Amino acid sequence: MLRCHDGEFNLLNPSARHRVFTKTLEKNIGVLCMFAVRRALSQPAQLKALIADLQQRGQIDPGACDTEDPLGFLTQEGKAATIPEAAYRYCRYEPGIHVVLTGTGNIDHLQANVTSLLKSPLLPTDLQRLDALFGRVDSVSGN
Repeated sequence: MLRCHDGEFNLLNPSARHRVFTKTLEKNIGVLCMFAVRRALSQPAQLKALIADLQQRGQIDPGACDTEDPLGFLTQEGKAATIPEAAYRYCRYEPGIHVVLTGTGNIDHLQANVTSLLKSPLLPTDLQRLDALFGRVDSVSGN
């Protein structure tokens, strides 16, 4: 089992899709995703700051998303209830990821995480939009 750690794969940093998963799938190696949800995906102020930083460094297009609600398209009616839910679903259905860890000391939080992981994949149009937004990002863990 290969551990893909330090944010090498999550909704904000899909770089492992090309750097790691193509190789692990070819060799039939299991991958454990440890950081599906980090602070930037659970705290709106952290997400805004991270988006601004990525825009400043040229890793995402400044006009590609709403700076006030950069991932709001994921939580529109009929989609994910929260950004963390979308993040869990994003990782859960990624070819090459075999286990998505979720950690908490709160039973209600754990139940919400499991419920998120059991929901259907994100819509293909949302996955395409995420790839267009974050496909060049390889420098953040979402912390």
